[in-house]
Amino acid sequence: MPDMQVVRSRENPHVRQLDSLLRRKKAREESGLFVLEGSRLCLDAVDAGLCPQSVMITPGALQKTPELKALIEAALQTIWIDETLAERVSEQGTTQGVFAILEQTQPATLEMNSRGRYLLLHEVRDPGNLGGILRTAAALGVSAAFLCGCVELYSPKTLRASMGGVFRLPVVQTDDIHGQIRALREVGIEVFATALREGARLPACLSESGGKAIVIGNEGAGLPEEVVRECTGSVAIPMQGGTQSLNAAMAAGILLWEMMKYD
Repeated sequence: MPDMQVVRSRENPHVRQLDSLLRRKKAREESGLFVLEGSRLCLDAVDAGLCPQSVMITPGALQKTPELKALIEAALQTIWIDETLAERVSEQGTTQGVFAILEQTQPATLEMNSRGRYLLLHEVRDPGNLGGILRTAAALGVSAAFLCGCVELYSPKTLRASMGGVFRLPVVQTDDIHGQIRALREVGIEVFATALREGARLPACLSESGGKAIVIGNEGAGLPEEVVRECTGSVAIPMQGGTQSLNAAMAAGILLWEMMKYD
């Protein structure tokens, strides 16, 4: 183990910044930074080509997971902290002693592919749902995801739930879902609202040839009528036993699977 100076105080400026970014949405918004915690998430970010501004890590974490050398080499700065301090700063019950601070990014440009497969999320408010949906979308190879009025993308809970999906999928945040739906339709992409409406089609329609997109709404309220009207049509998952709805992440998983079955 190389010689190193280990930080032990929560009043250290680097630790105070980490603490603030982990716990305060305002701090993340004002700085344009966010925090990843845990070996897997941090290494996923490096694998995706991201360069951490700084890494805070315990000596024990590196001993336990030598692969973290790649994280240290990618970071602009490495700060060593002791185990007790890592536990105090962590938002998790048991910490791995690995934190990375990165810059929030968004694709500069995103060209619509008329044969692409897209996901639009409108006012999804639960970070576990948002992260889980993005994880599934990335795993299935969705072309891009558009978020409108959703819970914070860079909150620690959303990032943990995404299991690195945020880094493997183009994610665009927009204030104009109507404009985004129109932009997709203008290049020939059929956009389906996830809504129980008369004439709603079965999920199998999503696997037909040609560009497709699905719009998933708020966990409780669903999609506003004006958003549904903007779409090509609607799609609904058949349910039995009096069930009226599914968890947003579960419904998204079913629909994304169908949408990505195309040849």
